[in-house]
Amino acid sequence: MRFKPKAADKACIDLANKLQSSLDPEVLLAIFKQSLSEYIPICNLAFQTENCIFTTEMLAPGNTSLQFDLSDDGYTLGQLECDLEQSLTIAQQTLLTLLSKVLVYPLRNALEYQKVKLLAFQDSLTGLANRNQFEHCYQQLAVSSYKKQVNFSLLIIDLDGFKRVNDKHGHQTGDLVLANFAQLLLQFSSERAQIFRFAGDEFTILINDADKHFISCFAQEIKHAVARNSSLAKFKLSCSIGSAKFQSHDTLDSLFARADKALYRAKGKGRNCVELAPCTEL
Repeated sequence: MRFKPKAADKACIDLANKLQSSLDPEVLLAIFKQSLSEYIPICNLAFQTENCIFTTEMLAPGNTSLQFDLSDDGYTLGQLECDLEQSLTIAQQTLLTLLSKVLVYPLRNALEYQKVKLLAFQDSLTGLANRNQFEHCYQQLAVSSYKKQVNFSLLIIDLDGFKRVNDKHGHQTGDLVLANFAQLLLQFSSERAQIFRFAGDEFTILINDADKHFISCFAQEIKHAVARNSSLAKFKLSCSIGSAKFQSHDTLDSLFARADKALYRAKGKGRNCVELAPCTEL
């Protein structure tokens, strides 16, 4: 197969227009693959960076593959792998090179956008989702609760004695303690339980579809895990936990206020306690 210059130019222009429709790397790769399939016997497509792999919808494997770097002004974005039904002709290889160059700039923008988006929803110190993501996830759970009548609960966790660590050992040590505590909390993360750093030494967990007994046991397990953690124990740290169950009339502020009151009751009982708000019922 041979491609006339005008036909190749048209293919590049058509692809460039289509690639303007999204900032999602996987969507861009799907568009790129669809455009390639009009000229090249491609089966599967994958793009790999230092940190992740993006793939399009997987079909049956091809008989040969082709890998090459995608670069922009000397900066390598990653490696593109094309799974092919058969080896390419010289003309097809030339067109693949041209179309790949069209992909580079939109894909670089999409990757940068995803990084910024991640920073907007991720706490830089602990790696946990941050307050912005917490509020977003709350809204999703609230809508789901209204539609499907599925309950969810909020846990607020506060590190007892953290201020003492900051005052005595400095903020750098305090940051290490927070990062360590975040890693401990991640052990409890699941599809049901989403964990966030809310502010300072205050962390929140949204737990979907769980009754009072589950919430109580879940919170107690966190409390015991803190007691067993040698890095936290050497600073004589514990945690207090307050929980509230979402009610149909709740806003984020009202739900948070009830969980916060439960947290302060836990602290008032001598800390290292778990308290459920009165509305957290079976």
